[in-house]
Amino acid sequence: MKLTSSNIFGRKLTLLGIFLFLFILKPVLAENLEIEASGFLEWNQQSKTYSANENAMATQGDRTIKADEIIAFYESEEDRSITRIEAKGSVTFQDGVDSGYTDNLVYTTQTQTIILSGSKNYLESEQFTAESASKIEFFQVEGKLSLLNKAVISLSDNREIQAEQIDLELIEGNQIKSMNARGNVKLTEESGRIAYANSAVYNAETEDTTLTDSVEIIDGDNLLRGEKAIINMVSGYSKILAGGENKRVTGKLILNTSN
Repeated sequence: MKLTSSNIFGRKLTLLGIFLFLFILKPVLAENLEIEASGFLEWNQQSKTYSANENAMATQGDRTIKADEIIAFYESEEDRSITRIEAKGSVTFQDGVDSGYTDNLVYTTQTQTIILSGSKNYLESEQFTAESASKIEFFQVEGKLSLLNKAVISLSDNREIQAEQIDLELIEGNQIKSMNARGNVKLTEESGRIAYANSAVYNAETEDTTLTDSVEIIDGDNLLRGEKAIINMVSGYSKILAGGENKRVTGKLILNTSN
């Protein structure tokens, strides 16, 4: 069953399609929109919704969203502005550059908030990939991205950060301005060096990552422990600190020597 913007329901479903693609975070162009479903398409005035069920797909240009069900909620019969979009079941999305998948997607138009929820949530951009075992929240206006439960950020330069929660501040082009990771933090660098801590803060301006609370750095056969460490992600420079008057830095350093 197929609907295009040229038939009788085109106006309503065009509204649906326009807002569906807002979650991709790019402006929608004036292109032909198609919405398809193998089950049915429905306009329910009582619940104030437009729905596409069973293998639902909405496309506009290079933007596509697929799900078992896609629902758009509007304000009222007098004001049919879309207030919320829900995509449920095996959701995938792509706009030619960014892509991802989730079990459920909710986009709230007033706050421009996107929520991916389910057992596996994945978002891929040119700058990084984001994964979460529970929820990904994106606050578009504020440029903030939050990953909850077994969060993973993989950067384009083969660095990876794992934690129970990761919060990012983004600027134009999904560039990371800062990152805050909390709970069972693991930082893996391209060189193979691994750092563990309970908290890590990354500042893109300085390229420094500051790790605190039970820090452990493993670099080959070298092992260092302390309460605070600073790692520069460009130069590889690292410094580990005791973190208190009565605390010490411990570990081992194995240095190569020539006879």
